[in-house]
Amino acid sequence: MEGTAPHDSVSYPSLLVWHWYFIAWAAGLWGARYFLPSLAALGAIVFFYVLTRLLARQIPEEGVSSPIISATQGVVRLCVVFAVFVLGLQVGSTALSDRPFDITKSETLPQFVLEKEYTQVTGTIREVQTSPDRRIKFILSDASYTYDGVKTPVSGDVVWTWANRKDAWKKQQKRASEDETGGLNSEEPSVSNISRLRPMVGETITLRAKLVPIVGFRNKSLWNSGDYWQNRGVFWRMYTWGDKAIPSRSGDVAFWTLWREKIRFSVSQQVDELAHSEVFHSLAAVFGKKATSDAFRVIPALVFGDKYSFSSKRYGQLSRASLSHSFALSGMHLAIVSLLISVLCSLCVRNGRIFEHLSRSKLIALTVLPAAGLYVWIGGGSPSLERAFIMLACWCVLMLFNRPRVFMDGLFWALAIMTVVDPLIVFDLRLQLSALAIVAMIVALPLLSVAREALLPEKDTFFQRIKRSAFDILFISISIQLVLYPVTVWNFNELSLWNILNVIWLPLLGMVIMPLLLCGLAAGCLTMALPVFLPVTEAIFTVAATPIAALFAFLDDMDKAGFLTPLIMERPHWVEIFAWYGCIVSALVWWSIEGKAVLTLMYSSLSEGAPTWENKLFTAVGLPLVGSDIERETEPASSVVLREMESQKAQGSGGSAFAACDKRCGLSHWAHWAARLALSGFVLLLFLPDALHAYHLEQRTTLNVLDVGQGQSLLLTFPDDKRMLIDGGGFSSRSFDVGRALVVPCLTRQHDASVQWVMATHPDTDHIRGLFHPLAYADVKGYFATDAEPHGWNKTQLAAALKKAGLEKQILVAGDVLIISDSLEVEVLHPPKQSQLAGNNKSLVLRLVHVDGKKRKGLALLTGDIEVKGIEELLRSNAELKADVLILPHHGSASSFSPELYDAVTPKIAVASCGFLNKFKFPSPVVMDELHRRGIQTMTTAMQGEVELYLE
Repeated sequence: MEGTAPHDSVSYPSLLVWHWYFIAWAAGLWGARYFLPSLAALGAIVFFYVLTRLLARQIPEEGVSSPIISATQGVVRLCVVFAVFVLGLQVGSTALSDRPFDITKSETLPQFVLEKEYTQVTGTIREVQTSPDRRIKFILSDASYTYDGVKTPVSGDVVWTWANRKDAWKKQQKRASEDETGGLNSEEPSVSNISRLRPMVGETITLRAKLVPIVGFRNKSLWNSGDYWQNRGVFWRMYTWGDKAIPSRSGDVAFWTLWREKIRFSVSQQVDELAHSEVFHSLAAVFGKKATSDAFRVIPALVFGDKYSFSSKRYGQLSRASLSHSFALSGMHLAIVSLLISVLCSLCVRNGRIFEHLSRSKLIALTVLPAAGLYVWIGGGSPSLERAFIMLACWCVLMLFNRPRVFMDGLFWALAIMTVVDPLIVFDLRLQLSALAIVAMIVALPLLSVAREALLPEKDTFFQRIKRSAFDILFISISIQLVLYPVTVWNFNELSLWNILNVIWLPLLGMVIMPLLLCGLAAGCLTMALPVFLPVTEAIFTVAATPIAALFAFLDDMDKAGFLTPLIMERPHWVEIFAWYGCIVSALVWWSIEGKAVLTLMYSSLSEGAPTWENKLFTAVGLPLVGSDIERETEPASSVVLREMESQKAQGSGGSAFAACDKRCGLSHWAHWAARLALSGFVLLLFLPDALHAYHLEQRTTLNVLDVGQGQSLLLTFPDDKRMLIDGGGFSSRSFDVGRALVVPCLTRQHDASVQWVMATHPDTDHIRGLFHPLAYADVKGYFATDAEPHGWNKTQLAAALKKAGLEKQILVAGDVLIISDSLEVEVLHPPKQSQLAGNNKSLVLRLVHVDGKKRKGLALLTGDIEVKGIEELLRSNAELKADVLILPHHGSASSFSPELYDAVTPKIAVASCGFLNKFKFPSPVVMDELHRRGIQTMTTAMQGEVELYLE
């Protein structure tokens, strides 16, 4: 069990018993939030554990335990697996803290929160996160608020987002220097020096802001920021802009935290000054000003993990080019630093006597670990770097203790430590991606040598070495993308086809840019004490920024040519994600038994005769991956099969090579069929949700009122699987794209990105801005709206989206009818062609109608933001308005209050699309009271999140 399972030229480390226990523990933790998927995972764990134990069976030999003892041991281990799963489920449920408030019960929230009033909040900073577009998040612990002179502790932590203007720090410095009572103790630098730096971990800050509960966007099967912050024990948020809420600061800052911030501030200032140098203008003349400016701004992100000056637009471009992972400090950057230190150590240490007492690998481990720790400190101790350092530390410790299979065992040790310390870390997407990427490398590395031998010549020339290196990077990158595929698509909804760029960029980053940046960092630190080194620092950073500017200029050209258009993918069901990884694991097991032999036999059959149906089937579904989980070092089944085939061919005898395999390896006949059925079953399960969706289409029309905050977006899905998107929500902030983050992910829930009709009821930001991304990148057949036009940035973006989609706006007026099917129509009731109204009162009013001969039944009335004047014009038209569902006009505003409309519609359900605790206080109590008086059921996205209604 301590060794590895050999398999010709490809071998994998076997899973130890405690590895199975850990997987069950992780599945239990996952069940705290996703119970059904965790049960499916437990079933898979038990199945594969039993299967791998069957594979480990051998012909009884002297000294080997009896079958009864072996079976008893297996049952006991399975019982432990169940017990560990239940323990993980209990620990995860306990760690998942309940929210200190219930948004459906106003009495659980303070009155000033309900009224959106400013209050004084005090807290101690425990974490600082920087985001693109000049935003910083401070997580405050031990927070309290003061209201009406009473100081009250806050239940849970608070996240404060500070979006800064350029002069925010200067005004902060001025205010702090005038504050005689603020500052740190006398042993630290003066107040005016501290005020130049950002608020740091350990400081206590006080500011006036609006304290709001974190709710997030609660849409079905979508990532929710509320759950993310809840996992971290953060339940409240504050948002301030620029110098409007500069905090007062006090408290002690750790020595290392202070000096790390001083280094960051000094080096960032040196980089900023380069924007005014002659060298910058020379580079800008070659690569363009925007590309060059972004190249210098990204240097703090690569050195310190500081994305404050990074542009979200540039970051999105890097994501579409499959390069964004290289610009966010993570385990990859720590691996680059570790590799550089290893190479440096090997070059410097040439004394052979050292290796008599300490092997080269142990010496490198002892050297790398402190250097990696220093890099984590420089990087601000971000969660990604800390997790990567724990993994590296586990690998180094195992190496120092001469443990085998360091890569696999170290990964399990690191994950075990992290989940014990913080059980809810299993829900952290960054950890999931990191762990899966390492698993992908463990799977791919043995295959890489085989693929390289088969595809590349063995010539040892300089060109061939470069070609092999490029092949290695591309092979590993594709393998990682395949393993990450379902998780990536579920969370990001997009797929990039430009992984090949990593073949050039990653070696350039690792061998040129990162070493230069580390040298520039060292020179920048010297510059703090000796300004004479400033020209050296600037020169190093300029050289490092040059290839980055070239990359950005190249991406800009690709973007203009349309090559970086994101590929919108169908978001998988959790069953498909489960089946995807089941396919990979079962393929590993199947290959270890007979996969290679089956392929060889099929090749032989193709050349000598028709292959059997069994070989056809299992070769078709088999994946070219290799793996084994055998505790004892036995000869692999496929090796026995191949040898028996050659022996029988030489002797001219018949017989089954697989039967010989069973006899020599002691492999159970049931183990063969279990592996085959597992692989086939998971392949079928992979397509099951789509097959059920295709052959059992919903026979009812579904109306989804999406949770887009303070805005409105409606999705109608008809029985023939055609869909209509009405409005897309939107915010005034341009950095958060509702269409990309919410609307398109909702469109692609187990569905492709096709939409037959996209409509804008009117051109207000909270209705139209979320349509830009779907129009540009989804498969939209037609765009419909009134003759009203948006203004400013909205007008430009809408025109660009329509041009990209090759669509033209089709104007709708009262009297138009859209035929959905033989039994469904959408009537346009407002505005009339000659209407003199404008703004909200000119919103589209649509009525979904079920047609049965001459009978017409209203299913839903969709009213946009129409207000009293528009409602009066609508009522005067004498149009039939009756419908089962009423989407309340203008989010339930008092400006749209109309008992006459409620009388005309007589709905069973009324829905208001509005944001939680929105500043307009929608829906109006007047509207809700009137609806309740009439016995009409009311729902709001503010309370329920996404509302899904089936229209009979």
